[in-house]
Amino acid sequence: MFTRRTLVTGALAATALPTIASAQVSASQIRLVVPYGPGGSTDTSARVLAERMAADTGKSIIVENRPGGGTMIGMANVAKSKPDGTSLLLLTTTAALLPAFDIPLQIDPQKDLAMVSQLADIPCVLAVNAKHPAKTFPEFLEWVKAQPGPVHYATSSSGGLPHLWGELISTKAGGKLQHIPYKAAAEALRDTVAGHTQVFVDVTMPVDAQINAGTMRGLICGAQKRVANVSSVPTASELGMPDLEAAVYFGVATTAGTAPDVIAYYNTAINAALKVPAVQERLASMGYIPTGGTPEAYTKRLADETVRWRKVIKAANIPAPT
Repeated sequence: MFTRRTLVTGALAATALPTIASAQVSASQIRLVVPYGPGGSTDTSARVLAERMAADTGKSIIVENRPGGGTMIGMANVAKSKPDGTSLLLLTTTAALLPAFDIPLQIDPQKDLAMVSQLADIPCVLAVNAKHPAKTFPEFLEWVKAQPGPVHYATSSSGGLPHLWGELISTKAGGKLQHIPYKAAAEALRDTVAGHTQVFVDVTMPVDAQINAGTMRGLICGAQKRVANVSSVPTASELGMPDLEAAVYFGVATTAGTAPDVIAYYNTAINAALKVPAVQERLASMGYIPTGGTPEAYTKRLADETVRWRKVIKAANIPAPT
């Protein structure tokens, strides 16, 4: 297991936040565990958040990378930590998806972790090669139905949200979309640009550059409102298909049993950070839509998403990711 720790030092005093939970969060150093390796957009978003929170809280925030196990290693590390407010976790969509497969898990992320706040969404998008005959999503659905055999769609992995979203779209296309998993989104995108696969389904990055350059055509984005980095792509809501809204989403959690006022303290810090223009700009540059919100709203979203995608998993008989 590879662990990377990076120290983000805060200001001498926290002037932007209320002083709640100051006694409970007396430690000067806080861990923010990232369940992915360093260098990717998820890791970068955590460091953007840590930097701002350090400035606002006056604490030193250590960004600690603990990749592996489909994010389970990082989740378990925080779940098994002391509930003293010194361990935070950048939580991903897998906290909702893994329970949806109804398989034994090392921990139950929705019971062994306490949700603090939503952080940001990055919507899914379906795109085709610019030479594809379908110019709109309705045309695409009709084109798929007219094909004699299955139409292959490429994603970055098996069992992830883009895969499940593709299966949901397949129901509108007469069940004729067939998943082709790749090791990374860049590989899946490269083969779709080259014409080796017919459809690319993933989040808005890295396909946004290809869409904006005209080599790929985005047909539907799983967002309510148009997304800045793929502003030419109509949303599921615009197309009259709100049931196709889907986004990979991120949030912050801590160890279950952490005092409610400590959770409230961090929730305030996160929501304050998300209102800073520089933070919003950094997240937007990576394709993220800042969200924020209450611990209760984040807890409900995870539970609702588990129920939603469990239905898709069972209907399509999707095996659990390995």
